[in-house]
Amino acid sequence: MTNSEKFLDTYNRIDNYLKKIDGYDSYVNFAQKIKNSSNKVVKRFKDELISFGELRNAIVHNPKIGNKAIAEPHESTVLRISELYENITNPKKVIPEFQFKVLGAKKEEFINDILIEMKKESFSQFPLFDENGFVCELINNNTISRWLSSQLEENGTIIIENVKVGDLIPEIEFKENYKFVSRNTSIYEAYDLFINQINKKQRNLDVIFITQNGKPTEKLFGLITIEDIANLI
Repeated sequence: MTNSEKFLDTYNRIDNYLKKIDGYDSYVNFAQKIKNSSNKVVKRFKDELISFGELRNAIVHNPKIGNKAIAEPHESTVLRISELYENITNPKKVIPEFQFKVLGAKKEEFINDILIEMKKESFSQFPLFDENGFVCELINNNTISRWLSSQLEENGTIIIENVKVGDLIPEIEFKENYKFVSRNTSIYEAYDLFINQINKKQRNLDVIFITQNGKPTEKLFGLITIEDIANLI
């Protein structure tokens, strides 16, 4: 197959996929499907996809010379539209992409152990678990710093003896600044949760927790920070 044939084949698969999932009639053109699609990947790469629609029109509507298309896409263009097709129809999910054992602590535990783990594993925040083992808050470096500042003696010393994790809760700047998603959530949907939070509240989510169905009363499969997902996307 020529590059133009490969390109048109993938273009048609995208077009048919959008027609199917959004229930478009046959007269709705490709650009309209792209602009009105609810698919997160389509929304994110809208301009690029519309450009590919224009390239498709140049291939299909211009006369051929020697039975060859005048507009012959580069190899990189063919690879890119194929990549977008895969992302649109089967985007990466948050699991297994962000699956790992989440370290946390309960209110009655002493902070020493979790601080040692934070240094050892190089993480900057951890969930606070209730008596049933479910997330009830989030402690981060900022919380710890605020608590340490509140404990300063006049001579500059800090006593951290018999301090429990629950003692840090009053120093949380933004309470419950996290969300839950199901394990089948796409990385693009998760990323949009961070962006929407920034747009609506002018501050970022601390983390997104991942459970089976996106419920807080379920086992944690992993968590996501905006840095993690921004680098991936």
